[in-house]
Amino acid sequence: MTKSGRKKLVIELQYLGTAYDGWQPQPNQSSVYDVVADALHETTGETHGPVVAGRTDKGVHAAHQLISVRTDRSHDDHAALVAALNAALPKDVRVLSAREGPATFHATTSVRHKTYAYYLALGHAARDDVAWRVEGLDLVKMRACAQRFVGEHDYKVFSAGGKASGTTVRTIRAAVVEELEHVDLPFVGRVQGPLVRVGFEGDGFLKHQVRRMVGALVRVGRGDLAESVVAEALRDPATPRPEVSSRAFRAPAHGLWLERVDFDGSALR
Repeated sequence: MTKSGRKKLVIELQYLGTAYDGWQPQPNQSSVYDVVADALHETTGETHGPVVAGRTDKGVHAAHQLISVRTDRSHDDHAALVAALNAALPKDVRVLSAREGPATFHATTSVRHKTYAYYLALGHAARDDVAWRVEGLDLVKMRACAQRFVGEHDYKVFSAGGKASGTTVRTIRAAVVEELEHVDLPFVGRVQGPLVRVGFEGDGFLKHQVRRMVGALVRVGRGDLAESVVAEALRDPATPRPEVSSRAFRAPAHGLWLERVDFDGSALR
């Protein structure tokens, strides 16, 4: 590796979040960031930390994640870099690709949209660490309610709240509720159903937004929550609605996967 002008390493990866306290580094906790940053330093000597397309919470998985790392070196042999990183990483984190990009590329701001998938297990065959086991769901009601989330809305009621900066308005392009006989997941292999995949594609998501939306859909499917309450929460986000915003109704983390990050490929040229 020789000195070359400042640029970015652009890396696609996936991980099983079960053993980690989320992406973001925290004192005395194990984060995906820490193991990735350590592997980068060990294999390339880079000391700059990776910037991620989307932070994942404790126990949340990623089938496809994107990071960018500032570098002043040249990394010409991309296949060798992928192999070296995977050798340095634990078995539940895997690099899929690595390439060089311009200094202007940024894993967060260069993303066009993301797709999250949440898996619900309707039977007893699925692993408890990758799907939420539920019973008695009316999928017709869930599909109808899921369409309430499509479009541009203020998702304040469906976020973790706190001191989040910026707007709580987001745009969801698509929402699906589909029944599956099985699904093939990274690190896990084939998970037998019956399963329900709840998928959301959007330009960005707030903290805990997907898990709160899934929690609401499950309660609608069980008959414990009216679809009209979800509609009102989106129409009037300023009014407190504990029946959807309470942490007690948030879907557990282990069923959630960051399924796909779509980014501006032209920004790499």
